Amino acid sequence: MVVTRPGTRNHGTLTPLSASYGRMLRTLGTTLLALSLVVVAAPAATAAVSPVIRPGFDWSMPDRFGFDADHDGRLDIPNSPAYVAGRSEGSCFGRCASAPFLVVLDASTTAATMGGSTLDLLGFRWQISGNGITAPLKYSSVSPRLTVALAEGAYEVTLTVIAALPGQGTVTARVSGPVVVDDLLVVAIGDSYTSGEGNPEVRRDGDIAALWADGATAVAEADHSAAHRSSAAWPVQAALALERLDPHTSVTFITVATSGAEIQRGVLSPQPSRHTLSQIDQVEALVGDRDIDMLLMSIGGNDVGFGKMVHGLVDADRLLDPFCYGTDVANVWQSVYDGNWNRSSAIDIDLFGARIGCKPTAEGNSRALPGLSGLGTAYDRLAAEISGRLHPESVIITEYPDPTGGGNETCGEIVGDITAPLRFHEISTAEQNLGREYVLNPLNDAISQASRRHGWIAVPHVSDAFAAGHGYCGDWPDYGYPDSFFSRPSWMRSRGDYPDGWYRSPGLEGVPAEIDGPGVTWYRTAAQSAAIQGPSDRTATPGTLHPNELGHQAIAGRVLGVVVAWGLG
Repeated sequence: MVVTRPGTRNHGTLTPLSASYGRMLRTLGTTLLALSLVVVAAPAATAAVSPVIRPGFDWSMPDRFGFDADHDGRLDIPNSPAYVAGRSEGSCFGRCASAPFLVVLDASTTAATMGGSTLDLLGFRWQISGNGITAPLKYSSVSPRLTVALAEGAYEVTLTVIAALPGQGTVTARVSGPVVVDDLLVVAIGDSYTSGEGNPEVRRDGDIAALWADGATAVAEADHSAAHRSSAAWPVQAALALERLDPHTSVTFITVATSGAEIQRGVLSPQPSRHTLSQIDQVEALVGDRDIDMLLMSIGGNDVGFGKMVHGLVDADRLLDPFCYGTDVANVWQSVYDGNWNRSSAIDIDLFGARIGCKPTAEGNSRALPGLSGLGTAYDRLAAEISGRLHPESVIITEYPDPTGGGNETCGEIVGDITAPLRFHEISTAEQNLGREYVLNPLNDAISQASRRHGWIAVPHVSDAFAAGHGYCGDWPDYGYPDSFFSRPSWMRSRGDYPDGWYRSPGLEGVPAEIDGPGVTWYRTAAQSAAIQGPSDRTATPGTLHPNELGHQAIAGRVLGVVVAWGLG
């Protein structure tokens, strides 16, 4: 007796976020399936009662990113060709070279009944075809779950379920449906705003240096440390969110972003102080012949002299140097524009005219930077290299945030803690306002214009989010302080005395939502950077004026919103 019934494959429920993905919409929609029921040697006593089998299966891809394999409290960022190729996940059933990605087929929702009684399921037979397979792959198991290794692509999977009839005999049912194996290769390049500068995995403790991202090998570990890469960085957090977003995809993530990188000196050519290869060369060596799904980056700040600008504005002080203050600040803005940082100033005394003033001078041998005037051309060179050598499916670039708080903060200066306690040197409110007009807005405009020219996706509203009261002078995050700390006299207490009260690396655990309240800073201060990564000299600690763990999570959230809105992946 053969009974044929219509049936449908159960694909599970997609969240609104995952439903926006282009590939997922094309492959995960409801599919009509042919269901056949075959009864073998059914006893006469039960012939009038038909067995009912509802076969069905779902599938998932185990996570590839977001682990702490060595249990050292740091999230693993393997950064190795073997990891990218899919050969670092343990057993691949002997087919890693051609079929690197694990897929779990799950028929546990299958049910079989007859006359109100449940039938025992004796076995499950799987057949996989498509995606260039010359002969269908066949598997049999008594368990409803089967893990197989497959290459990326679309497959047709057929499940045959065998159930036992009362007394003797068996009944089988068959269901088929598509399975699309899709591992998203996400790559990060760029500068310190991409690497996670200012957010070590484990803060320094006295003479014990801070630890940065955990690599799969000693070489990757040393490279992460030299580049100051952190799992707090927004590309890492965005990749983690993508990994957890949909069970039908997995994520492979690598980052070569390096603190201090410029477009030419770092991304397109080596950055001698950090690496012997350019970031483009590093990505090519790691990725091999795989296609990049998403390239994430922030770059351009060092090309206009970010660090030099901060030091120039801090050094310029109206009270300590009233004669040359105006000239020094004007030199900063001009240098940001044209990239010439050899400008200086000198006292100009006119004895006969009984006048003391200031005159601009030139000194030093700093190499020229592109500056704002040459930034567009630098982005064009970058775009040509990206498309010609990496050819990613999509490029996402973030604008730079606003550390000033956008006028929504009560303090009148930023970076004054560099010279605490005297605080004569700082970036005043007037300098902040000019910096937003002369530097931040033109820099972000250049990013937006380059994105339009080259088909990149610029992440909007990052600067606005930071400016809404989350700038440098906001309240420090509060993760909690021990009673013994608060038992000290108030005049002896300082938030900087207890870093564990205001900093957590969110690589594995995330950041509690209640920590990120209104008015809480999303920036790393000089005092904080000196405490958690060093050196103790606040004027030399490199983490100053970089997003903290909260700022990076805010950027990651906006990046994820762009990914969803554009249906990327």
